[in-house]
Amino acid sequence: MFASLVSATVRILFFRAGPQDFPYEPRLTLPIAVAAAGVNALMFVQVLPVATSLLLAAALVAGFAMTTRALLRARNLDARFHQTYAALLATNAVLTLALLPFFAQIAPTLRELASNPQLLEHPDKFKLPQSTAFIMNMLNFWSIGVMAWIFRNAANLSILLGLLLTFVVGIVLLFFLAFISSFAGLLLGGA
Repeated sequence: MFASLVSATVRILFFRAGPQDFPYEPRLTLPIAVAAAGVNALMFVQVLPVATSLLLAAALVAGFAMTTRALLRARNLDARFHQTYAALLATNAVLTLALLPFFAQIAPTLRELASNPQLLEHPDKFKLPQSTAFIMNMLNFWSIGVMAWIFRNAANLSILLGLLLTFVVGIVLLFFLAFISSFAGLLLGGA
């Protein structure tokens, strides 16, 4: 089962398969969700406190579930939820894992900027490594493409609608995480 899960994830990442090719096993949903939350927490913890990072990672995974469920329910395709959700989480985990070493390079600069926002007034003193930023942007564009591909296949949409839906989901997740982050700041102090 693990080999077919890895194979399907890699094939989806290279646009050779869709979520319908992901192994249908609802019992895999929880372990994949925990793995995706763990990888995202590793990303967040580089710039945020541990408790806040864990909360935001869990919120991201929950947000993926809510948006995926809403999309498939709107298209009357509820039966595709487990495979679509698992494919989204597995590909997100792999691409986030690929992003981790690059984010680690810019995290100290981001922490310094967060503690001293006046640095933005002097852009010559605030520099990010261009090659690192470029690679991170390419990985993010790849992630957007993979999400669009998954939504396109899961909901029987054109690639253009899949891309548009990906941006809508991204905006919804961004606002959801901003809300959770504010809540975490109040609850945990200083998020």
